[in-house]
Formats: sequence, C-alpha cells, structure tokens
Amino acid sequence: MLVALPAVAVAVAVQLLSALPSSGQGAVNPCQQPVRPGNSEVTLLSGGLERTAIVHVPPAAAGRPLPLIFGLHGAGGQFFEPYSGLSVLADSEGFIAVYPNPTDHAGSRTFWNISGRQPGRGPDDVQFISDLLDYAESNLCVDASRVYALGVSNGGGMAARAVCEMSSRFAGFASIAGGYKDLPRCGPTNAVSVIEVHGTADGSVPYNGVPPDRAGAVRPWLAAWRSRDGCHGAPTVSRIAPRVERYAWTHCAQGTAVEHIKIFGGNHQLPGGLPPDRGQTGTVSAVWLAWKFLRGHDQAGPATPPGSLLAPGGAPASP
Repeated sequence: MLVALPAVAVAVAVQLLSALPSSGQGAVNPCQQPVRPGNSEVTLLSGGLERTAIVHVPPAAAGRPLPLIFGLHGAGGQFFEPYSGLSVLADSEGFIAVYPNPTDHAGSRTFWNISGRQPGRGPDDVQFISDLLDYAESNLCVDASRVYALGVSNGGGMAARAVCEMSSRFAGFASIAGGYKDLPRCGPTNAVSVIEVHGTADGSVPYNGVPPDRAGAVRPWLAAWRSRDGCHGAPTVSRIAPRVERYAWTHCAQGTAVEHIKIFGGNHQLPGGLPPDRGQTGTVSAVWLAWKFLRGHDQAGPATPPGSLLAPGGAPASP
C-alpha cells in the first residue's frame, strides 16, 4: 500500500548532536515555549546519517505535557501519516505523533532494520528512534511517562524491537500485522504494555508463522511477551465486532497488560487505513483500538529478569 505523502507545513533543520538544549542550568523548558500545531519536518544527524521525520503537534498542545506516539510505516516508504489517520486521532485525543522516515535505498523498497546492528546490514534504526525521542523531549512538551510506538507490518516488528531495547523510556507499543521472525534476542529491563492486531489469513506475515518451524507465529510471540510482563491467568475473551475477537491479559506486573485483536479471515492489512487496503473489508479501526489500549498505560518499572527471546518462544501458546 503506497500513498503519496502530502507536503509538510514547516521544514525545521536540526543537527541533533550539536543543537539539543543542555539539561543544565539555563536550559529552556519546552512546556513554556509557543508551539505551532500541525505538521513539521525535522532533520537530524543519527549514526552519521542525515535522517528525517514528520512531527505532528495537536491544537491542544499549549503548555501541558502530552503523550507521544511513534508511527512506524511498513515496507515501502513515507506514506504512514495519511494512511494511518494517526494525526487525525492525535488532534481529537491530544497527543503528539512522530513519523520517522526510512533511509533511501536507490530504487528498492525501504525496510526498517529490525534484525540487528551488524556492520553493513543497514542503519541503526533503534538509535534513530532514540535520537528522535531525545529531540522531542527537549523541544516539545512531552509526558515522558506516556511514550508509545505503533507500527504496521515491518514497522510492527520495528516497534517491538525499539520498545524492547528502550523499555525504560516507553510505556507500551502496538503492532499491527507485524513481522516477528527476524527479531533478535531481547531482554527488556522494564515491563511494557503490548497490543497486537493480526488477521488469520495474512499471507505476508502468516498468523501461524513461516514453515517449517513456524517462525514469527503470533501466539508464541504473544506468550513470550506475557512471560516478560509477568502476566498470569487466562485471558478475558470478547467478540468486539464481526469477525473480530479481543483477548486481554490484565493480571501483569507493574499494571501492564497484553492484548490481542484477532481478525478472522483478515489479510495483510491495516484495518481502518485510508484508503482501505485490498481484501476483506475491515470492521474495526486498528489504530483507534491501539490508542484506546495504550492511553490507559503509563511507564512501568522492572518486571522479569532480561534474557528471554523476543520471538518465538515463551509460555504455552494461547489463544
């Protein structure tokens, strides 16, 4: 799914490593500075590369700390801001949306580098997201206890990896039709809340994983996160729309939760995306469901010891 990105309202050039305000005496409090609602483009230096992102500030931003969500596109390029509708939701719900852009790969599809930081294997996108968060917290009035990530497909895997490696800075993340089979080992230091949305007929990142070993299967991936978050007990199961069930594990460490939205017959889609993806018509808005879940969770403390696998593995598979 590719949609042309509309022109941004303002272009702001930032050399992050030299221009961020210091944290010492005399540093400017971003909550006391005027802000311009709408979209702006930020350029920063990360890992020796010039990287860009779209930052969307809602009209309600004046002088009060707001939640922040990173919106991570799937493979293909810079289209997530209009496609997801996340900025429209940000305006109505009062949060800041940040859309990191990929690096250019001359004529090929762009992917987030979720598999690791090996030399020659692509940019360090975890560092890029970390640098963007540094920028946002230094220049915007951000509620640091309510920072989240939301990604689709390859971006879902990137959200999982970034939050897992920076669990002390994120309260939770949402993965929609996420790809998990290439994720590296990860041991989060803090519990984080997780919501996963997936169609059972997804042909790109199959619900039951890739044969012969079911790599990237949704159920064991969820089980591993429940283990990390110290969740116990059976899920609460509810039918929330035609062909859509919710599985909610709420008895988890530090007030966190794990939730799964299972779309029966759903393809590799962003349900509620604009324009709609091809295939079965969605009966829910995945971005709205994700925000409804995430907004109820703040930054948590440590839960279980690090060292478990991000995907696959973990506790017995369910649902």
